[in-house]
Amino acid sequence: MVGLLFTSALLLQGLAVLAAPVDEPPKPEVRPWGFFTNNTIYQPVGNQSVTYPRFAELTDGTILATSSLSGPRPAYFPIFESKDGGASWTWVSNMTDQVNGWGMGAQPALAELTEPMGGFDAGTVLASGNSWSNNGTRIDLYASTDRARTWQFVSHIAQGGRPNTTNGADPIWEPYLMVYNHSLIAFYSDQRDPDHGQKLAHQTSTDLVNWGPVVDDVAYDLYIARPGMTVVVYIPPIKKYILVHEFPIGNSSSHGVNYPVYYRLADSPEDFRFSEGLPIVINNTTAPNASPYVTWSPAGGEFGTIVVSDADNAVVYTNQYGGDVDKWELHETPAGATYSRAIHILGGRPDHLMIFGGETFDDMGLGLRTPFTATVVSLQAVLEDRAGKVKN
Repeated sequence: MVGLLFTSALLLQGLAVLAAPVDEPPKPEVRPWGFFTNNTIYQPVGNQSVTYPRFAELTDGTILATSSLSGPRPAYFPIFESKDGGASWTWVSNMTDQVNGWGMGAQPALAELTEPMGGFDAGTVLASGNSWSNNGTRIDLYASTDRARTWQFVSHIAQGGRPNTTNGADPIWEPYLMVYNHSLIAFYSDQRDPDHGQKLAHQTSTDLVNWGPVVDDVAYDLYIARPGMTVVVYIPPIKKYILVHEFPIGNSSSHGVNYPVYYRLADSPEDFRFSEGLPIVINNTTAPNASPYVTWSPAGGEFGTIVVSDADNAVVYTNQYGGDVDKWELHETPAGATYSRAIHILGGRPDHLMIFGGETFDDMGLGLRTPFTATVVSLQAVLEDRAGKVKN
């Protein structure tokens, strides 16, 4: 009996040793205005999935972040705020559909008014997105005069048919907002033109209510070409704007990808239709794939650094030669791939590259609950490290 008890004690002791937690290295401290990897903004619950992250940095350095949030019905855009460079986040509101009864289905956009417009003061936060149902797709404009705590409907920017990516259907997608020349420009993807499976277009407003005619930005003669997902930023050293977009053509492939990324340079964000589309290709072998995002930093030399992200990779694609088509490079980052991943250079901190994270397109609906995250890395470290081991 004593022997049995002794043996049992030894067995339990052994199991306890086996069950003891393995020591893990402590996670680096997330410090205000510092560098960090995959800092959680929001942890999805239930069947929720976070994709398509978007942001606005306000003039005082406050960062607002949002995303598509699949799961809730009706859908809405959760709005989060950081006042310390992404180190800590507060959920401040939900941007909801107030007029259609359809919810805010996908593709949010945020911007700040930098001058008075349409009866709203400078500093007003603007939001848009795709409100959709089987009745149609609507890109609507909302405004917040209390720093994203509450929202009011302002106007319908554009309307299309129900969500359907098949050529011949007529929805609209993927708004992007920019204040320019005393007006607001709303860029979006447009399937309504019978001459194009999809094109990129914009409309402008000086009062946020009445919108001008549809102006083509990127439209190809080949009907099955589907340029999509406009993002625009200004490049001061060359005094030009850059527009990036994905460019699928049927089932064709370019440098191993089906959604190659193209860009255009123009003197004005309203004049991209006069520019040539250029592909981003590295060493004639590698190309980004799908839902690009672009930002610019004054760091990196005479022309600063253009930084582009795609949906399928952790890497970023950089250009330190003012957009020269032959001067693109590829660099690793510690952030993961995310469907329509957004990137940003923090205002006043040209070395701070912020990368927003969430779910990949292929993983949506699998119940992984991948968190909505912010990563901030040193752009200089990214540019210098070609071994794929960038550290914060």
